[in-house]
Formats: sequence, structure tokens, C-alpha cells
Amino acid sequence: MKKVTIVVATMMLSVASFAQIDGAEKALKTAAKGSVDSTKTWDTGGNVNLNATQVALSNWAGGGQNSVSLQGILGLYANYSKGKAAWDNSLDLAYGMIKTGTADWFKNDDRIELNSKYGYRASKHWYYAGLFNFRSQFTDGFSKVGDVSPISTLMAPGYTTIALGMDYKPNKKFSMFVSPATLKITAVLDEELSAAGSFGVPAGEKVRTEFGGYVKVAFNEPKVFGNENLAFKANASFFSNYQNEPQNVDITAEAMLTAKVAKYFTVSLSLNVIYDHDIQIQRYDGENPMYYTRPDGSQYLNADGMPILQKGPVTQLKEVMALGFAYKF
Repeated sequence: MKKVTIVVATMMLSVASFAQIDGAEKALKTAAKGSVDSTKTWDTGGNVNLNATQVALSNWAGGGQNSVSLQGILGLYANYSKGKAAWDNSLDLAYGMIKTGTADWFKNDDRIELNSKYGYRASKHWYYAGLFNFRSQFTDGFSKVGDVSPISTLMAPGYTTIALGMDYKPNKKFSMFVSPATLKITAVLDEELSAAGSFGVPAGEKVRTEFGGYVKVAFNEPKVFGNENLAFKANASFFSNYQNEPQNVDITAEAMLTAKVAKYFTVSLSLNVIYDHDIQIQRYDGENPMYYTRPDGSQYLNADGMPILQKGPVTQLKEVMALGFAYKF
């Protein structure tokens, strides 16, 4: 809008000596347009990323396998701002598959995440705020290629977080939401995963609720070092259950660095980190499952006489580097 105003003003000055009355009329019309634009309350848009990699080997002395991977990402946002009120909404969808050698296609990315945060200004940089977050996935997930029993699926798990607190927003790039009153709901709607007591939900039950404290920090820099072709964004959330081992804080964090190499092509590097003390993850030695063993090397057995698999909480990491098509709207 500023550029438009400057252009109009320049044109008016250049013809002022010939049409002062006409110039005044244009100035009034421009001011009127500016007053209309100032009432704009919604900012909407999104981005689409399609990434693909392919490796083909023939008589390659170093070894290796042919591979193909595909990934699609859709991000949408709708932000409202008027007076003292601010409402930020976003929806992120991602799905990726990889095929190595003669093995079947295997999922390597799958995400559904909806965020909504409403705030009402309390002071210059602080807002009274409420937050809603939902996370799940589209399809079955497996530990490794060839497995037939999924370890996750749609709404198993499904995480819902509802929080009330304060939001600190000193500028458009940074925000920190702090909530002393947060409800976290974990759903495991799959019958087999529910029976196994997956994702911290008691065996045989499908929903677990937790009450605790929550902090979410977000940072978005669209021009790293002033470069319009380099962007960085990151966020991290922390949840502590007041009622059960509050020292075991659940952590979810992600960061992405994006470099624009052509009009519609980008290179991106992303890192995701998750830690949830209630999630028991199977341990593997290469592709072989690990079992609990005694000092003499013999295996511990369960009530059915079967070896006990090694499972427990562990930091989950995912790193993705991709080159692909990117479009913003």
C-alpha cells in the first residue's frame, strides 16, 4: 500500500501545474482507499512444497542401492487482527514416501497439525490468550520395511492441547505463550494399539487426559541477514504434567532453514525433535530388536516365556534436506 501511495503522489506532483483541481480529487480518493485498507482484519495465505530425490547406481564400486523419495507439504494460515484482538490460525499437512532398492515403498513423513491462538491485548506486548493445538497423522506407521503390525495410525496417537495463559509478542517475528492451566488429551483409537497401552494411554483405554503447565516459543525470520531468498523459522513447546512426574517434561521442537534458488525452487533443511517420557519406543541393533538380558547374557522372559523386548522413552529425531518446487499464495 505504501508503494501505491508513493506512485500516486508522484504522478499528482508531476501534473500539479496543469491540473491542480484534478490532483486534489485524486488525493482525496487515495486517502479514502487508505482508510478502507486500514480496516483489513484478515491476513490469509499459504505455501505448497513438492520435493523429490532419486539415486540410480550401476556397477558402483562404493556400493549402495537405488532409491526414490517423494514428499508433499501444504501450509495454510489465516490471521485476524482488529483493535486489541488477535487470532492466529495455521494448518500444516505433510506426507512422504521412500523406496530403496527392491523394497516396498515406506512412509518417512506424515503429519497433520492444526494451531489456533486467540489473544486480547493486556499491555504493549502482552496478551491474555487461549491456545488450541491438534496433532496426528494420515496413515499407518511401521518400525521398519516389511513389518505388518503398525506402531501408529490415524488418531493413534492423536494429541489435543487446550491452554489458557499469557502471550508475549514484542514484534512480528517472536512470540512466547505461557500457560499455568493446560489440558493435554492423548487419544489412541486403534483397538490393537489401545490394548497394548501405546503412547502412555493405559492398556485397554483409548483416551488419557493430563493437566499441567505449558510453554510455547515461536520465531520466524523471513529475511535472514536481510536476504529475501533465505528464511528461517522455529518453534518449541514444553509440557509438564502436575499430577505425574512433573520433572519429565514433554518436548516438541522443529526448525527449518529455506533457501530460494530459483523463482519456484528451494533447498530446505529441517530438524524435528520430540521427547515424551510416556512413549515406549522399541530399541533396535541395526534391524534386529533388542531384548533385556542378564549379566550372564541370558534373556529375561515374560509370563508367557517370551523374551522381553527393550522399550523405553528416548529422544526422537528427524532431519530432512530437500530440493523441490515451492509456491506461496
